[in-house]
Amino acid sequence: MTRFLLLLLNILAFEVTACSFVPAFDDFVISENSSDEVTKPSFKVDSIHRGTDDGNHGSCSDAGFINLKLDTLPSHEQGYIFKIIEGKFEDKLFYESPVVPSTFMENEKLFSFLWYHGSYEEQEPINITVQIIAVSSSGNKSEPQLLTIFTPV
Repeated sequence: MTRFLLLLLNILAFEVTACSFVPAFDDFVISENSSDEVTKPSFKVDSIHRGTDDGNHGSCSDAGFINLKLDTLPSHEQGYIFKIIEGKFEDKLFYESPVVPSTFMENEKLFSFLWYHGSYEEQEPINITVQIIAVSSSGNKSEPQLLTIFTPV
């Protein structure tokens, strides 16, 4: 009986943890003894992927992704703060502190934001304006970039 319960718990735990993602971001560390140089960001929308229902609850098909791509990498280290300033979004999309792509990410210019999108038959349109501010290693902030993210469905 104990073996059966242990087997059942392992099967249930596998189903629950089957969907997982590598961290997309690392915190950007601000230090007092560093460069003050900061460059205004220049992001564009690279792609938007909406969640779907493939019938497999452990497949992550209900996850949505918004990929923003930096046009040019600055010659110095800086992090980025993303904030929705216009429109509504169904889930928390951005972090409140400055971030940089995780060391696991292959493309240093690509910022991939994940949210639980759900697998509803009818999807809501996305229409938000995002303020993006670059932050230098010493904590100085750039002028903001405003980026509209839109998809009808």
